[in-house]
Amino acid sequence: MSNIHIALVGGQPVPVYIGLKDDPNANQVILVHSAKSRTEAERIAAMFPERKFRFIECSPVELSEIAAVAENLFQDYKDNQVTMNLTSGTKLWTLGFFRVFIFSDNTRFIYIDQNNVVTDIQSRAQREHKIDKVELFKLYGTRLDSCRLLSEYTDEDFRVMKKIEELRLRFKRFFYEMDDKVKQSLCDGAAQYITNSGSVIAYSPENNLIEININNKGYKKRVKFSCPHVLDLVFNAGWFELKTAKAISENKNVGEVLLNCKFVDQEGITKNEIDVIAEVGNRLLFVECKTMINNATDIDKFRSAVRNFSGTSSMLLFVTNDEIKDSNRLVYNHAIEKCRDNQIESFNFAYWKDHILKAPSINDIINQNINQQNKR
Repeated sequence: MSNIHIALVGGQPVPVYIGLKDDPNANQVILVHSAKSRTEAERIAAMFPERKFRFIECSPVELSEIAAVAENLFQDYKDNQVTMNLTSGTKLWTLGFFRVFIFSDNTRFIYIDQNNVVTDIQSRAQREHKIDKVELFKLYGTRLDSCRLLSEYTDEDFRVMKKIEELRLRFKRFFYEMDDKVKQSLCDGAAQYITNSGSVIAYSPENNLIEININNKGYKKRVKFSCPHVLDLVFNAGWFELKTAKAISENKNVGEVLLNCKFVDQEGITKNEIDVIAEVGNRLLFVECKTMINNATDIDKFRSAVRNFSGTSSMLLFVTNDEIKDSNRLVYNHAIEKCRDNQIESFNFAYWKDHILKAPSINDIINQNINQQNKR
């Protein structure tokens, strides 16, 4: 008697992958897929080069075809030990295959939740599996090209982070000018850069030093920033991403934390960047950081990017430092509503600072969502 593994493959490959990791002794794997999910099935098979796979295409909605495919597989393998993963695919597939195979004494059914817990339907036994983030991204056909570990940042980096945060409260206009154009000019070897307001920025890569003469409506101030990641922190609100990553890392359930995560396609072209990614238990937390909310459509782009990189099982968090005033209240409220619509948690450092006794912290938000199940 052979061990056969049958899995229904929809748009979410992770539960199929976890099911195969949980069933290492299967002699043959049958992946039932639609024309649309063939790519997902092939990616899953590529992760197990030592296994023997059989691909079977089936309509996701045509009942007679579903019944016929299920019956044919039952006749092919009724004398074997079968493990059937009912997690992915359409609900009609689940009902159709369960209806046929339930009468076999040799079949066990498994279901995998979004915390990667495998449940044996008959015995109710449960086993937990961990999926490496590199494996996860491969399953979705993308690649994490570059990132920085939070553990790489030093005490000097955190001191600069706090200094920038303090200065930003006094010189907001200046820090808005610190964009990619300024950064690229200095990285290309320019001795200095003069902003539209007359401020002067100089960068010494040998000393990891940025020296700035701020001109703010006639008031001038000279400041220096020196630390290993000075470019990351001074430009593009990198200090805020580091502050957010540090706050997330303080949760006891959080493992490795990554910053400035750049994803590329098969040709190496950048597809998107995620500010912070953290391992939380058996799931990943994706974080979008915005010191100010200028366009609520950024929420939609963030949700779409995460879905493409890791499916629907990941946790999502939108973090801002925006002060809620009459001038920005409409845009701010629209962004928070978009977060709710897209099942994205939101956190505002500025609001939390003023309402610390009644507003949940980042730590509270993570704890509340650790075991929450998103819809597949």
